[in-house]
Amino acid sequence: MGHGQRVEANPALVIFHSRLISRAEIAKVEAEPVHKDVPLKMQTMQWTLSVLIVIFLVFSLYFSVRYRREQEPKRRGLYSARMNIFMGLMLVVIAVSQLFFFEDSATRRIFGTVCLLLGLFNLFAGIRNHNLFSRK
Repeated sequence: MGHGQRVEANPALVIFHSRLISRAEIAKVEAEPVHKDVPLKMQTMQWTLSVLIVIFLVFSLYFSVRYRREQEPKRRGLYSARMNIFMGLMLVVIAVSQLFFFEDSATRRIFGTVCLLLGLFNLFAGIRNHNLFSRK
């Protein structure tokens, strides 16, 4: 192939990431599931954590509404403590999912760490307050 010679391209072959591969191989790769590299156990854990987050969110909202509507101080304190417990659990689960089940980045680590610290604080404060208000 000298200078100026025309080369007919083979329509069945393409250059993909600096490699010459066939269109059939590309079609096979595109047909594979997107999360092929994520094991089934990992997908199940992510799904379970997502369900737990929603459940804890619902309980947190429920006790928040009960806290705001209650007039009696002892019950208000119990509902507030339960709201804090469920909010803390939700934040801890969010932190676990961010820190362990997604690709790593500095922003994700910072967000996960902040959620973990806030979640643990809410959890322990809620448990302490629940013990305090259940004795009265």
